[in-house]
Amino acid sequence: MRVAIFVMGTRGDAQPAAILGSELVRRGHKVTLGLPGDLVEFGLKLGVDAASIGVGGREFMGSDEVQQWLASGELRKVIAGYSQYKREKAQTIADAMAEISDGADLVVSGVTIEDEAACVADWRGVPMASLHHVPLRANGAFPFFIATTTRRLPRAINYLMYPAVDFAGWRAFAGDVNRLRARMGLAPTRESTPRRLARAGATEIQAYSRFLVPELADWGPRLPLVGFLTLSSEQRQQLGEHQLDPELDEWLADGEPPAYFGFGSMPVQNPPRILELIRAVARRLGLRALVSAGWADIPIGTSADRQVCVVGDLDHDAVLPRCRIAVHHGGAGTTAASVGAGLPTVVCSVMGDQPFWGARLESLGIGATLRFSDLSEPALVRAAEDLLSAAPRERASRLATQMKSENAAGRAADVLERVHQG
Repeated sequence: MRVAIFVMGTRGDAQPAAILGSELVRRGHKVTLGLPGDLVEFGLKLGVDAASIGVGGREFMGSDEVQQWLASGELRKVIAGYSQYKREKAQTIADAMAEISDGADLVVSGVTIEDEAACVADWRGVPMASLHHVPLRANGAFPFFIATTTRRLPRAINYLMYPAVDFAGWRAFAGDVNRLRARMGLAPTRESTPRRLARAGATEIQAYSRFLVPELADWGPRLPLVGFLTLSSEQRQQLGEHQLDPELDEWLADGEPPAYFGFGSMPVQNPPRILELIRAVARRLGLRALVSAGWADIPIGTSADRQVCVVGDLDHDAVLPRCRIAVHHGGAGTTAASVGAGLPTVVCSVMGDQPFWGARLESLGIGATLRFSDLSEPALVRAAEDLLSAAPRERASRLATQMKSENAAGRAADVLERVHQG
C-alpha cells in the first residue's frame, strides 16, 4: 500500500511517525512522511521518504513569545497563537499535503494536524487513521487530558468532559476546516473531525502503553493500544545517536548514578538560573546531575567539581539505565524513555499531554508531578526525595519489563494493514 503520514510539531511528534513509517517500509509498503521542514532529515535517516509540510518545528514553538507563554503557564495564549499560526500557513500546508498524498491509499495523521489530514483523506477518497499519544476520546476512566488531575473523578463527569471539549473546539475551528474543504471542492460539514472519524469507524491508534493506562487496555478495535513507538538500536545507529560520548561515559562511570534532567523543547527562559536550581536540588538529594540541554542555551560540558554534566542529544536507551531518577517535561516519548529504563520520574509539565502522564506516574507510584511554572528548589526536592526509596524503583522496573513486551511498531503496522484491507 501507499501511505501518507502527516505530523506537525516537534521531534516528539515526528519520531513516532517516522518509527511507524520505517516499519511499514520494512514490510514493503511505500510511505511518505509529511514533516515540519526542520525534521525532514530525521525521517530520511530512518529510510523513509519525507517532505516538508511547509512549516518548521521551531517556527512557532521556538519563538521567544511562545516560550514566554509556556514558561508562565498561559496556555490559552499558546492555543490561540497556534490556531492563528496554522491559519496563516493554511494554504502552504494544504498545498504540501496535497502533493505528499498523491497516489496514497491511506492517510495517517498525528493529533495537531488531524483536521487537515481528514480533509485530505476525504478529498482523496481514501481511509484515514490517527496516531494518538494520550487518550483523546470519551471514556470514564480519565478526564480530558488538559484537565488531568490526580484526584479520581466520577466516571460520568469524565465522560461529560469530552463532548464539551469537542463542542468548544469545533466552534473555534469549524471555519478553518470548512475553508479548507472549500479549497478542495468538498461540501461544508457541521460535524467536528472526531465525530466524522467516529461515524466513519476510522481507526485511532493509541501509541502508548496499556501498562500505564490499564483502564483502557480493552478500549476496543477502533482504539487499539499498541504501546509507545520507540527507537530500536538499529534506528539509533541510523540517526547517529548510538555512540556514547567518551567523556560522558567516563563521567557516568566516575561516581554514583546521577539524576537525569531534560526539558526537550520546553521553555528555559533563564538558563543560568535553571542550571543553578538543578545543581542545588541535586546537592540536597545527594546526587550528581546529568542535564540534557534540549532547546535551552546551556553550555555543554562538565562543571569544575564534576557534580553537573550538561550534554546535547543523547541515546536515552544507553544513558537512562545508568541514572537513579529522571526529571523532565513529561511528553509521551520522554516518559516512555524514562519509565522504559525503570526510572522513577518527576514530571514538570508545561502543556499538552504532559500533565496527564505526570498524573499517571504519580497514581502508579512511580512518579511525582508539578507544573513547570511552579518549579522551585523546595518543590522539586519534595517531589523527588520520596522517589529515591527502593519501592518506586522496583515498581518502575516491573513496568519497564512489561512495556518491552509490546512491539508497538509491529502492532501499529498490523493495524494499518488491516485498515487497508478493509
